[in-house]
Amino acid sequence: MERVKKGLKRLGEDLYSLRYALLGIAVYYVTVHLLFGQFCPMMIVLHLPCPGCGMTRAFVLVLTGRLREAWELHPLVYGWILLGGMFGVNRYLLDKRPHMLTAGLVGLLFGMMVFYVYRMRNGFPVELMW
Repeated sequence: MERVKKGLKRLGEDLYSLRYALLGIAVYYVTVHLLFGQFCPMMIVLHLPCPGCGMTRAFVLVLTGRLREAWELHPLVYGWILLGGMFGVNRYLLDKRPHMLTAGLVGLLFGMMVFYVYRMRNGFPVELMW
């Protein structure tokens, strides 16, 4: 139980130290949604989905139990969930520096680029188009 309390305290400290960045993201989110109805700067400027387009919607689909739809929208969402979970356990419960997760991060970013090229050649899901 002590480990959980310590982890929650560290999480609070991390969120506090990121407060201005989180506020900036929130202001950006509200502003661009009111002006353009989109969040992605690449979609706003170039009218093309970016490598991460659909990731938030896929994550929400996972949270609501619609796993197949999430996979169809962006299959790499499961890798990000796994990596985020591993980071959280390492940082907040085990109190370890998550250096080992760098390889997973690089692998996911590479996978996103490969998947993006695949989508550029074969078409994006209709849900991602403007």
